[in-house]
Amino acid sequence: MDASVGIGIFMMFVGFFQVFIYFFIFYFIIKVFTHSVRRENNHSFFKNNVVYKYDYEERKRRNIYEDVGPEQLQKFNTDNLHGFKNKFYQIFEDFEYAYNDLDYDKMKRLSTPQMYNNYSTGIKLDLEVGKKKIIKDIKRNKIIVYELDSTIAKQSASVFIEISYISYTINKQGFVISGNRYQPITEKFEIIFRKDFGKEEIIKCPNCGATVTGDKCEYCRSAIPPIDWRIHNIRRILDGKKDE
Repeated sequence: MDASVGIGIFMMFVGFFQVFIYFFIFYFIIKVFTHSVRRENNHSFFKNNVVYKYDYEERKRRNIYEDVGPEQLQKFNTDNLHGFKNKFYQIFEDFEYAYNDLDYDKMKRLSTPQMYNNYSTGIKLDLEVGKKKIIKDIKRNKIIVYELDSTIAKQSASVFIEISYISYTINKQGFVISGNRYQPITEKFEIIFRKDFGKEEIIKCPNCGATVTGDKCEYCRSAIPPIDWRIHNIRRILDGKKDE
């Protein structure tokens, strides 16, 4: 073999090796960057949906967690506080189970667009890194409707809810990586429910999945239950100092 041919083959091999090294370095940089962005997005998502203990104590000191009186209920033309509580709790519980079942259509029907986008993004970020939260056996402990507000465009209700439930996180293999499969925990939430006026939203039929805009599916003729109140924000109350 001619020496120049051998040198050429050697230089070609060196070139391929350099390309491989550059590609590996580039891939590593991209991987680190995307992981960092994902962690920051997860951190921001959960940070924005948490109320810490000293916030809760401040609210408790100011007696914010007390049921509204008759004068506030009159804003909504009702005196049925018990019925309000049952309605709000059922929406919250249905949303939690839809979250567990990855039922995006139901989550969208039970929440405002902003709320849905926040939670669906959080779910997808977790699934990307191989995590899934499991929720079951929800039991209602306490619910307090502590603020009502009404304008021409919307009505809103601020609600304190305490529940006991099973909550844990699994990895792709189904192993528990946080929480406990059998030990229920108690958690408290501040939730804002909202009703918007004059908006007709496109939703999916819960029976056949067809797109509908009215109160009855045009394809399977199933009645579409009205969802007038929707969850606008959920903030979980945690112990500890606020992570600024």
